[in-house]
Amino acid sequence: MSDEPLISVIIPAYRAEATLPGAVRSLVAQTYPWWQAIVASDDGVDYLAVLKRAGICDDRLQQVSTGACGSGEGNARNVALAAARGALLCNLDADDGFRADRLEQLAPLALAHGAAVDNTGVHRPGGGLYKRPFPDVRAITPLTADEILKPRIPLFPVFRRELAGDGWTTVPFAADVLFNLRVLCAAPSMVVHPESLYLYFKRDGSITQAPETAQTAERGYAAILHLLERGALRLSSRVRAAAHAEFTANRRVNRLFQHYTLSGRCASLEDFLDMTQNGRAPWVEAELAQLSEEPARAA
Repeated sequence: MSDEPLISVIIPAYRAEATLPGAVRSLVAQTYPWWQAIVASDDGVDYLAVLKRAGICDDRLQQVSTGACGSGEGNARNVALAAARGALLCNLDADDGFRADRLEQLAPLALAHGAAVDNTGVHRPGGGLYKRPFPDVRAITPLTADEILKPRIPLFPVFRRELAGDGWTTVPFAADVLFNLRVLCAAPSMVVHPESLYLYFKRDGSITQAPETAQTAERGYAAILHLLERGALRLSSRVRAAAHAEFTANRRVNRLFQHYTLSGRCASLEDFLDMTQNGRAPWVEAELAQLSEEPARAA
């Protein structure tokens, strides 16, 4: 029997019949074999049956259920967390994938440092890799709060089980960012691997590609700022201040995103972030000021 630690891979699944087999195939192909995958059904679907019909049968796969429909990724992950047996944990979204050596590369880093992420490879819908959060990183380096907050690209850590705490905060938007900030504060250190080992696929209808994204983001930002202001999250004072400043800025820029979608200037949040350099382009402030003046002129 191997002395290598077991890694519990948490997979929330909601309307994932078409994409889950691809995600799980990327797990079965891992060069690191000591994992279990827990599929958390959030819609009542028997996903093990879905996988079996796709020709995927593996004793390392199990399923739990939220008992709900569409209760959210945070809730589904927490239900899976309760069933996880691994000394290390990580997430895999049901429409994404791992490079074959991802667990082999990140497990030693997570053991040594507490948590490790990689340079998430973002792929266009139906297309290839087009951006990463850390294009200039060339070696394994420490991760900072700003590097979690500012790229606006999800990060998927492999981390020690004890850092999971009470799990994911259930907010409508950016729950993964809050969780990663908590891991950063709890871990001895948190590092980034320079290669794109996580394959993140933008899909039509996903949370950042949906017509109602601006409204969902507004609800999420309001909930997050409320949590930060009442000290409900286990963050250091420095990280809490950085998060409050970033989410306040994102909420403000979200008004411009909503204006862009209503006026037909962009089709999705991803389009908007690319157009505006994540809301930090020099001309964004002028457009926000103009947007603020319009209600006053109308009155």
